[in-house]
Amino acid sequence: MPGKHVKHVHFDESLDAPSPTFSSSTLPSTPGPLTPPPLGFGSPYHTTPLPDDKNAVPNPVLAVSKRPLIEYDLSQHPSTVIPLMTNVPPKLWEQQATQPPFASIDIYCAQLPWKLTIHAKADFVTVADVLEGLYRLLRTNVTPAEFNLLPSREAQQKVTAAFIYRCKQIPDQVLSDAEMKKGVKRIDFLCSHTRFKGLVHGQGGWTLMVS
Repeated sequence: MPGKHVKHVHFDESLDAPSPTFSSSTLPSTPGPLTPPPLGFGSPYHTTPLPDDKNAVPNPVLAVSKRPLIEYDLSQHPSTVIPLMTNVPPKLWEQQATQPPFASIDIYCAQLPWKLTIHAKADFVTVADVLEGLYRLLRTNVTPAEFNLLPSREAQQKVTAAFIYRCKQIPDQVLSDAEMKKGVKRIDFLCSHTRFKGLVHGQGGWTLMVS
């Protein structure tokens, strides 16, 4: 267990209750300044799956770009995603997350000691599956053993500070106190780097980029 400098940390082996259902109806559709590339059925992106995944690419909405198509804070529910495009394509969130499509994808992040596996709710992993899956998996509670995987006391203090800050951002004091009692979650390992930047495909899986 961490020393006195992290005495405010509480651990809970149990998972959070299931997050609210994620669907296209919960996402905002406020137009932004960008026009997205063609997406979905009938577009160049919707092609016959490749024979293997060595050339796999993410849906443009989930790709790293100097001009991202969405804005999303991973510490918030996916319903807070802001599309940064003039016209939101129909059924955008139901589109395949990758080309070729997969039934599941493994996601890694330099700041996290865990592999995050996203499973498709239907035939293939969709954009919505990725966003909702990341939110749910990052809301998983951290065990004392996992907390001790952090390389230094300084790193533990930074995660603890992120945990306390996240809880204090909840305006309702009762809910804030309740969240504090649930303990450190995986999202806190990202510290202040919770902005979703996109997915990059590489050998062995996908890399989550954050800032």
